[in-house]
Amino acid sequence: MRGVLGRTDWKAFGLGVTLILLIGLLWAGRPPQIEAVEEAIFDQYQRWEPRAYDPDGVVRVVDIDEASLRELGQWPWPRTFLAELVRRLANAGAAAIAFDMTFAEPDRTSPANLASTLRRFGDDYQDLFESLDVVAEAFPGHDESFGWMISQTPVILGVIADDAAFSAELPATLPGVAVAGHSDDLGDILTHYEGVIRNLDVLSEGAAGIGSISLTKREGAIIRKVPMVVTIGDRSVPTLAIEALRVAQAASTHVLRTSLASGETEFRDQARVVSMKTGGAVVPLDADATLRVRYSGAEDERVIPAYQLLEPGGLPPEIANDVAGRIILVGSSAAVLFDVKTTPLTQRISGVHVHAEIIEQIIAGEYLTYPDWAPGLERLAMALGGILVVALLSINQPILAFLATVLLGAALTGGSWLAFSELDLLVSPVAPMAGVLLPYFAVSGYKFITAEAGRREITRQFEHFISPEVIEDIVADPDRFLTPGGAQRTLTIMFLDVRSFSTITEKMPPQEVIQFLNDLLTPLTDTIIDHEGTIDKYMGDAIMAFWNAPRETPDHEIKAVRAMLALGDALAEVNRAFTARGLLAVEIGVGLNTGPCSVGNMGSNRRLAYSCVGDSVNLASRIEGQTKAYGVKNLVGAATAAALPGFAAVEIDVVAVKGREQPETVYTIAGDETMAETPEFLLLAGAIAGARFLYLDQQWDIADEAYREIADMASVGMFDPKPYAAELLKRVAEYRENPPPADWDGVYVATSK
Repeated sequence: MRGVLGRTDWKAFGLGVTLILLIGLLWAGRPPQIEAVEEAIFDQYQRWEPRAYDPDGVVRVVDIDEASLRELGQWPWPRTFLAELVRRLANAGAAAIAFDMTFAEPDRTSPANLASTLRRFGDDYQDLFESLDVVAEAFPGHDESFGWMISQTPVILGVIADDAAFSAELPATLPGVAVAGHSDDLGDILTHYEGVIRNLDVLSEGAAGIGSISLTKREGAIIRKVPMVVTIGDRSVPTLAIEALRVAQAASTHVLRTSLASGETEFRDQARVVSMKTGGAVVPLDADATLRVRYSGAEDERVIPAYQLLEPGGLPPEIANDVAGRIILVGSSAAVLFDVKTTPLTQRISGVHVHAEIIEQIIAGEYLTYPDWAPGLERLAMALGGILVVALLSINQPILAFLATVLLGAALTGGSWLAFSELDLLVSPVAPMAGVLLPYFAVSGYKFITAEAGRREITRQFEHFISPEVIEDIVADPDRFLTPGGAQRTLTIMFLDVRSFSTITEKMPPQEVIQFLNDLLTPLTDTIIDHEGTIDKYMGDAIMAFWNAPRETPDHEIKAVRAMLALGDALAEVNRAFTARGLLAVEIGVGLNTGPCSVGNMGSNRRLAYSCVGDSVNLASRIEGQTKAYGVKNLVGAATAAALPGFAAVEIDVVAVKGREQPETVYTIAGDETMAETPEFLLLAGAIAGARFLYLDQQWDIADEAYREIADMASVGMFDPKPYAAELLKRVAEYRENPPPADWDGVYVATSK
């Protein structure tokens, strides 16, 4: 034992333990980036083992799908259709009928509303007015008919909770949500909205229940957890799924149970939600009254197309039998109604299926739980595993340390998966893995560096082989330039290439080619430098530059894009001079990308140059190459575009550039914030977005028409849509003849650099 302690590298051990403590402190706050990694792992677990779907389950979805719209006409349908739909479902014995939609406006097809609409055009329709008035007096309005039918049946209506809504007024028929325990602090715990989009009074007054259909406050977020109760203004509203379950059980109210209700020990002043009781169902919830959805993903099995319930001959017997005793959710998967959500199992799913999944999992009693003891267990595993690996490295047992790291990694990930698959528990392997891997690499690196210290001293004797200019910089700031391996930094990289350079210069003698390049590249270089860019290198007729090094530059993405836009003005000035000399005008293509890079002095012992390398640099070069393919002046990567609030950016495509499997969304920049607000740009951007939706949806004929309309539009700023539209029309024609595979995700695989 004394011999082991005697050869222990205590500095390495101290470094490893310190790193473990820092990781533990970092995890205590659960930063969003770490939480996102953990959620991605739990999503994968759900994909590996989704909840088993019961075909005899209690829920059916009546889908107002594309086929129903073709059969019964465009949305919105007359409310008499919906009244008949409800009547048939109720007569068939549906336990509850919930609408995942809101009826906020009167039915314009009602006779009275139609007469009112026509009267604004004068007396030309007088005879029709009289006929419509007779009909309006003889028959109730469509909303009244629908409202009466709602009052006679177990119907639950949905409201949209929305901070941007103009009103927080809720219907008087709103069901109660009781709280077991002190409720003073629940307003700070529950998901809160300022306003609501609600249904017409004539519909709400007779409803058996009212529920929120807002699943999340984050636009485009993956729906992992859904609040079972939200607050709108000063009132509590249950979600549509749990409210449908209440009505189906004929329960009078919901009861939220808090941690204070049963005298549980709290180390905080604020209560937390523990569970929710609805009729005979007791639903365990997270502290903010959210339920983590356990998905089955069986969308097709539970669906009944709406048109099948509205056949002229009445409800078919097989559908009537399928409806009896079940909770019916009415929603839409039609693209025109835009109720598209993303779940851990599905990229595009209608929101009504999320409500269906919630009810099904409550009935099945299958819940995913992140237990209170999980954070403590994760940190304990992190500490014990990390200390074991660090101890082995500190006593110079690198092979044992490597084996321990591998075995611990397998045990931690396997244990996390078993907790999910066997016990429905969410125990994250991320913190323990970080506590093992990061100290392992850090201490291994430290051991390597100290072992190589003597060799590095000898290497320094050969500094005279480095160029004098670089030596002066090193002498002035050695800490900066002698960092081994350079520095890791997020950069915005630009590649600029002159179009048709060979054609322009093929008849020039060498001296004129050099003068031509100098006259062209000098103002372009000045423009980049004026916008705080760093010139990396010239590659014949091309320029590589980057932002955010060597000096850190805030908003470097924006400055790079402003430089790119300014290059257009600089090039226009150059072309005026060229055409005056009888030369051809020059066009350039520019590509931008933002991402992590290694940056520093690179080269050989004889010559170093300040440069950057990394996958982000390669991607920037490939993005520039795609400007020719799409006929645009510039393209920027997704990371760059995400940092450009307000710029006139247009999504062009999702492309897998040559030599890279990971696809990248690319955008072209038409202009700055002023350009983005012009009607011309908004019209063009909207047209391209619409055409792209049709393209991704494989509606080739309509997409062809849309891109032909774009081809006839005028240029806006730096974006001429004609070449781009021509390229997409060519693709549409190819896909029409040779459709893509069933699993096509819209990614275009580039065949050239």
